[in-house]
Amino acid sequence: MRDDDEYGEIRTSRRAHRSRRIDALREWHSGVVDELPTKERFSREFKKAKIKQLKNPVANIGEENCVEGLVVEVHRRTCEVRLPSAESSLRGPVGAGESTVTAMYRATTSKQLGEFPAVGDKVLLGLVNDGEDDGTGVGSQKYCVVRVQPRKSELKRPGPRDSFYKQQTLAANIDQVVIVASVTQPEFNYGFMDRFLLAANLNSLPFILVLTKMDLLEHGEDDLSADIRDFMSIADKVIPVSVKSGKGLDELRAELQGKSSVFSGMSGVGKSTLVNALVPSASLATGEVREKDGKGRHTTISSSLFDLPEGGIVIDTPGIRSIGLMDMEPETLAKIFPGFFDSDLFTCKFSNCLHVKETGCAVLKALDEGTLSRARYRSYLRILNSRD
Repeated sequence: MRDDDEYGEIRTSRRAHRSRRIDALREWHSGVVDELPTKERFSREFKKAKIKQLKNPVANIGEENCVEGLVVEVHRRTCEVRLPSAESSLRGPVGAGESTVTAMYRATTSKQLGEFPAVGDKVLLGLVNDGEDDGTGVGSQKYCVVRVQPRKSELKRPGPRDSFYKQQTLAANIDQVVIVASVTQPEFNYGFMDRFLLAANLNSLPFILVLTKMDLLEHGEDDLSADIRDFMSIADKVIPVSVKSGKGLDELRAELQGKSSVFSGMSGVGKSTLVNALVPSASLATGEVREKDGKGRHTTISSSLFDLPEGGIVIDTPGIRSIGLMDMEPETLAKIFPGFFDSDLFTCKFSNCLHVKETGCAVLKALDEGTLSRARYRSYLRILNSRD
């Protein structure tokens, strides 16, 4: 029994220190903590503790020892990364059949990026574990994301309410946005489509509207609703399709060839069925529309990347009901809202006009004259009042 007066505060045992050190290592390897834990070593008399910072295995990986890969799927702390070829080397040759590998990314990677890596990101991959990946945890992975390359474009959505990140990227480095909407079952959602059109415009991305389930309309395009016709007038391109009859599929394939396209849409519009028709190897799950409320069931739970047989890639995103525009100022939204101004030239009398009750508002004038649809104006008001 030690004397407290001689030794001061009683220290915990060596076994307790070792246990705490192992727990810290386990948390660090799993990516839970950002800072490296410290390793404490005491003399036999528990005096003169030596504190040593644990070594970060990523710190000594130079970019010359890394290879650039393409993120094709993202999980909680790991992501599937496609390497340029099976012969690419990370301090040695990648094994046969490893053209797509599982790589971990630490919390520091997310902090530097401002969020988690996204499907379509180009990343630098390094080798941190020479042993075989036994699949028992994040820390057992052979590869680690060292850095995420700058993005040329991205499509975001609101993050979970309890998330540190206010927005999450659905897809990165895309050439065009393809929004899938059904002509019926479920009905066309004007506000949802406007949000995606705004997001595409902010990133200077072409917007393609794909109308599915055309076979359900007895007289084809003649039976399209007024809301759909109004939206068709402002989309960059509109392609009506029917997976059952094959109508419009060849035209859509031509638009996708050689490009990186992100597919999105509300649940139940037939997006997964359409992707399966374009990429037979995708084998995505499909679901039926609920009879009770006419809404779709979620079948895509995370974004995934697929290669098109004709060339190009498709990034399939989950069916969502909203897309984030939280960082947009009200005046900016009022100036760039699609369909308000001819040639997108702001013509209101005052530069800070919000098109609510201001004098000299060109939008309110067009609404009174009937040249602007009330559905489009109501959609604008919903977005204006829901950005928070």
